[in-house]
Amino acid sequence: MQRDGAPVESANQPGGNTVDPNSAPNQGLIPDASPWPSDAALPEGEGAELPMLYNDDAAIYEKRVALLLPLSGQHGELGRAMRHAAELAMFDIAGDDFILMPIDTAGTYQGGQNAAREAVDAGAKMILGPLFAESVSGASEVAKSANVPVVAFSNNRRVAESGVWVNGLIPEDQIARAAGYATTQGRYRFAALLPQNDYGRQIASGLNTVVSRVGGTLGRVAFYQPGSEDLQQTIRDFANYDARRANLRTHKAQLEADGSAGSKRALRRLEGVDTFGELDFDALILPATGGELRQVSSLLAYFDVDPSVVQFIGTFGWNDPGLFAEPALKGGIFAAPNPENWELFAARFERTFGSQPPRISSLAYDSTALAALMARDENNMSQQTLTNPSGFVGVDGIFRLTPDGQSERGYAIMQVQPDGAKVIAPAPASFDQVF
Repeated sequence: MQRDGAPVESANQPGGNTVDPNSAPNQGLIPDASPWPSDAALPEGEGAELPMLYNDDAAIYEKRVALLLPLSGQHGELGRAMRHAAELAMFDIAGDDFILMPIDTAGTYQGGQNAAREAVDAGAKMILGPLFAESVSGASEVAKSANVPVVAFSNNRRVAESGVWVNGLIPEDQIARAAGYATTQGRYRFAALLPQNDYGRQIASGLNTVVSRVGGTLGRVAFYQPGSEDLQQTIRDFANYDARRANLRTHKAQLEADGSAGSKRALRRLEGVDTFGELDFDALILPATGGELRQVSSLLAYFDVDPSVVQFIGTFGWNDPGLFAEPALKGGIFAAPNPENWELFAARFERTFGSQPPRISSLAYDSTALAALMARDENNMSQQTLTNPSGFVGVDGIFRLTPDGQSERGYAIMQVQPDGAKVIAPAPASFDQVF
């Protein structure tokens, strides 16, 4: 009996344009892994889409993996770029029997559900994607009922569960890595200024645990409404500006009343100073990005939260050239994958497809590489192999999947400087150096 299937891409293209497995990059377990491949032969353009009919005989030997992405709608361009990245991994690593099935989710819950059903009906042994949490939720029930593992590209931990892995760049893990580095520099008193939205609340929910785990203490946590007229007052209150300003007036009055030479010298040192007295935190977690971050950081500086005194801590979203020249962010730190592999990947992507890849396209490469590696042994496409505690290595460095659906990564520490973000602490090479 035959049935219509999803469009597919195979490493065994017409004309024999296959990649020698011996020249493929070793994307295996960390002890044996090489961090980056040499260029491999690739077909030009998008790679072939082969409409085909699936049948039970083919299902016996083909290693079918579905790739669920928003290939249409407002995020279609992003989805297509991630598909290109998956193609690179497929031609680097996959065997002739590896079948990649790109299926459109349109970035919606229903689209994710329909795409997962199409993948299961087509005989997929694993699902890569979807990208957005809403689509992951839609795909999850269908995939779980068919016992098909899902390795999603979302960074929202709330959609993770057993059998459904969230393999994005998780902001909470980035904060944990940067906060841990801050403690090695003598910063132990943390505060957080978070947006009043789902993103901010998600970070807030585990923040105390994160800070405690790295040996710090979490003090004040405040929320602001992005773009609100009350933003200035919120940050003024957070900075305890009025009380510190009053402390300055009181201190100056005491020095003037004393009248000694030492007091006069102290008064001169206070010229141009707006506040007096230390803040009750020496590290500040700021997960905002873009224009919102510029606004919040400049208001913090205005209300005398000095980034040369307080260590500002962000997320990978700070890796934005538009932010590097912001005076209030100079010296701020954030966690990110080591940049060298990404630069090599991006250059290779551009040579192949003629455009620069979006930053998260590396997730599609690494996940497809993992699936292709597992597919070399038909018995290895299992949850036990996916959750090997030694982990794997790819464009974004070391990563591993845990039995509860979470992912863990090894991040470098980057520091914001006027001429760009610089690595000040490299990413670890193995997980015994991470958690």
